[in-house]
Amino acid sequence: MTNTGNGDRVDGRRLRYQNRRGEILDAVIAHVLDHGIGTMSFRTLAAAVGVSHVTLHHHFGTKDELLVEIFDEIGKRQPIPDQLSDEDIEVLVRKLWRLWTQPEGARQFRLLFEAYGQALRNPEEHRALLNNIVTRWIEVIRRLALQAGCPRCDADDFATVLVAQLRGLQLDLLATDDQARVNSALDNVIDNIRDQRTRWNSPKA
Repeated sequence: MTNTGNGDRVDGRRLRYQNRRGEILDAVIAHVLDHGIGTMSFRTLAAAVGVSHVTLHHHFGTKDELLVEIFDEIGKRQPIPDQLSDEDIEVLVRKLWRLWTQPEGARQFRLLFEAYGQALRNPEEHRALLNNIVTRWIEVIRRLALQAGCPRCDADDFATVLVAQLRGLQLDLLATDDQARVNSALDNVIDNIRDQRTRWNSPKA
């Protein structure tokens, strides 16, 4: 412990790591992308990234809270446009698909599906993680669909179905590596989006 001179005592470990939170999170993400989370505990993870398990608990709370932060940070590294002024939603879906199916994107989604499966074994314990996984992209697609002309009453359904379709295709591709079949199915998804956009923007009788 360190004395500050005014009677307060400061934990030296907290001082050591107070400005390293981002660095530690980067190391954690790199480790779990390489090794998964099947046997992850705070003690084994701390040893792998070179800090104490107390430090991990101090910065990230519980394992579920740490997983939420991991996927939040991974999500921030995936570019999402704020507006659709210069591209339509079909182009956006193809752009996202290319990013998600590149080697780094595939690594991220392997981790996502692994975390999803584990969390479903005990959903109440991992409620924050499950809510994050399900709602984040639905909110993004819903917003973009509204910008593209989707009626507000249909936006939740459209976003939910599209996210489910893309997630299902990603899981299929990771499991089978049948790119021709999966890409053909993606073309069908894009065609359906195009048809829906036509209906959204058709003059009402």
